[in-house]
Amino acid sequence: MKMENGFPKINFSDSINSSSIKSFIHTLEDLCAQHPEAKTLVINISSPGGDVDVAIEMFHFLRNLDCEIQTVNTSYVNSAAVLIYLAGDVRICHSGSTFYIHSISKRLKGVYDVQSLLREAKEISANTDIVTTLLEQRTKKSRRYWKNLMSKGCILKADQAVKSGLASIIINN
Repeated sequence: MKMENGFPKINFSDSINSSSIKSFIHTLEDLCAQHPEAKTLVINISSPGGDVDVAIEMFHFLRNLDCEIQTVNTSYVNSAAVLIYLAGDVRICHSGSTFYIHSISKRLKGVYDVQSLLREAKEISANTDIVTTLLEQRTKKSRRYWKNLMSKGCILKADQAVKSGLASIIINN
């Protein structure tokens, strides 16, 4: 944690899972307590992604903070990390930043019967709907556009991210 242009700044450069997000939220709460007057929070992100359920939860947590959020893609924002980035009111990326958009998958452990597999498939479908709806609401593109990109597995460069509305601005430093 430090200050950037007078704003509190925090870095997130981990995989997204319950443990990493719990720690991140704790750090955010400490930061907010230390700087209750802060009107803007800067979150630098470089993450391979991870658990989409946890990323959706983190998106909503960030959107409910009482300050402007600036998210910065410092290198790569992949998979579920796109949702944390998407929570920013201002979304910044560097000219070499990339975003990896792909379909939601789930690693299964154990033995599954038909009903269990169907339940998992329904959860993946529901999460796909949630993610594409959030992307549509926060960008310039439709759910259909995002669903299509997810099905292909696509790496967006900075200029493509700005054109789609995923990113707001490219910085060159």
